[in-house]
Amino acid sequence: MILTVAMFATLALAAPAESPRDASGWRDWSDTLYAQGDYRGALDAAGHAREISRTDPWARYAWVRALAAVDPDTARIAMPGLQDPATVQHMAIEDRARLDAALGYLCLELGLEPLSAMHFSDVPAGTPSFAEAQAGLAILAVRRGHSRQALIHFEAARASGKLDPSLAELERETRFQVVLQEFTTARDLRDANAASRSYAVLDELRPNHPATLRARADLAQLRGDAPARERALRDLLAIDRSAPGAASQLVDTLLEQRRPAEALFVARDLAPERLIADPALQAIERNWVSHFEAAIAWRLRDGDAGLDRLDAPQLQFAWVTGNPRWGRLRIGADAQALDAGAVAAGRAYGSSPSLPVATDSQDEDGLGVLAQWAPRAGLVIELGHTSPSFPVANIVGALRFHVDAEEGPISFGLERQPVADSLLSLAGASDPVTGRAWGGVMRNRAYVAGNFGGNDLNVYGHASGALVEGLRVDDNTHWKAGLGFWRRAASGQGWQARLGGNLTATGYGENRSHFTIGHGGYFSPSHFISVGPSFDVRGRRNSASFRIEGGVSWQKLSEEASFYFPEDPVLQAASGDPRYAGSSREGIGARLSATVEWRVSNRAVAGLRIEGVRGEDFDEVRLQVYTRRWNSAITEPAREPPLALLQSDFYDLN
Repeated sequence: MILTVAMFATLALAAPAESPRDASGWRDWSDTLYAQGDYRGALDAAGHAREISRTDPWARYAWVRALAAVDPDTARIAMPGLQDPATVQHMAIEDRARLDAALGYLCLELGLEPLSAMHFSDVPAGTPSFAEAQAGLAILAVRRGHSRQALIHFEAARASGKLDPSLAELERETRFQVVLQEFTTARDLRDANAASRSYAVLDELRPNHPATLRARADLAQLRGDAPARERALRDLLAIDRSAPGAASQLVDTLLEQRRPAEALFVARDLAPERLIADPALQAIERNWVSHFEAAIAWRLRDGDAGLDRLDAPQLQFAWVTGNPRWGRLRIGADAQALDAGAVAAGRAYGSSPSLPVATDSQDEDGLGVLAQWAPRAGLVIELGHTSPSFPVANIVGALRFHVDAEEGPISFGLERQPVADSLLSLAGASDPVTGRAWGGVMRNRAYVAGNFGGNDLNVYGHASGALVEGLRVDDNTHWKAGLGFWRRAASGQGWQARLGGNLTATGYGENRSHFTIGHGGYFSPSHFISVGPSFDVRGRRNSASFRIEGGVSWQKLSEEASFYFPEDPVLQAASGDPRYAGSSREGIGARLSATVEWRVSNRAVAGLRIEGVRGEDFDEVRLQVYTRRWNSAITEPAREPPLALLQSDFYDLN
């Protein structure tokens, strides 16, 4: 044991003593500790190097670098007066360039941008550190938002040597931002060529970047290419579902392509805030979500019993559904119980110029059907049939177009619709003398209508021409035209009032308004003019919406004389060639209607509409109660203004 201890002691005494470190050794030791993350040890070692060689620039650099990791605030204070200019000036050029580059990056890290720029700028061209310094100036320019200047420094750095991967990526990102700004400027100036060139570079640099996809969408919009814009926006949303404004822009693009159902589904899924705030989208939702409609109505048209008097209770129900692939479909049934009363003895009716006895009360019950298909927005195809139980049943239909022009919406089309002025014109009747049916008048019409302007002033007009025909009813021609305007008069929280005026003119080739064979029992003056003011008040209160509308008009009409039997010269002659006398009259007409619709739940509404018309030819009152119920909850079931299920056309106020 004693021998072992003695041996170790001898070896220890024989070992040479560790030589003390010089400034270079302490600086190297500081670098080693710094690389290991021991910043305080590195600071202490660098301090020893400074004490040994107070003018060594690299010792000072090692010390402030370690200090920046331990106490950045103190390092920022120490950095401006750290180096001795005279000592630095005597350094070799390449050594001094390497020091300036290192100090520049350290200042950049500490946020001392002016001092960093000074050190980087002091690195002379041609030195190995020049590329590194230029890259530093590029980083500094990027931080300051000077992207174009940054690209100049990146080019200089690349010319002096290959950029490392991180700097190459920064250069790529900087170039992307510069070109993106060029694209934005070209887009705002609506310069499609310049925008296209910029987009090509963006697509090369960052093909799947959200900004590139948005630029692609903007370029497509600039070119008026809605399908391309749609594809770009869908690609953008596939990468970033929350991309600001992208979902709303996709909704607008789909609406522009007249694809309302797809626009609705995108809004529901990706832009619910747009759906909540957009009444037009809410209207699309009400139409496209499957729902059931029903209405109970009553209509009374004043006139002579058995002739132009009509009492018509009515029940209508319909199912509405839709799919983006094949469009919207509405299938409805309309049950009516028509009652015109009895024709008194001595009246001209059927094939008799003077009935010998009164007829039984005329009433007809029936169920008609109508299918409406909208394969795409702006096109509606209708096909149906009046009740087969009517004395004269007819096929009905229509082909309707709607165009949302920039100036305002325009509608036009063809339609075949029953004329509902009397039981004879609507359902037909049986001749009490011969038992033969006649009537069932149909109006085969071509029409066009449009309105222009905004909420403050809106001008509308319509025109149509028609062939009017029926079973054993003399064919007739009909034309109609109208012009009017609405102007906002007052408004408040939740309501708006409008004042307007309209002028309507209509005329028929022949007077076929009577109730003998060859006549159809429908109002057919040779000319009819109606002109006067109108008003409209609409709004919403709590869960209900309402609309009150009406007007007065001065009316003038003229009815020509006509044969009793215009289609049967033999019967006309055998009856003594009787004729209905012509007439001409004028007076004041009026119309008033009110509709209220209540939101029962987020899936159902109920409504009430009452309206009345007084004119020179007849008076009419209508009442209906209706409901709509959707399969699922929708944003806003109640319309503003409310829309009754059974609509009527009261342009004429007659």
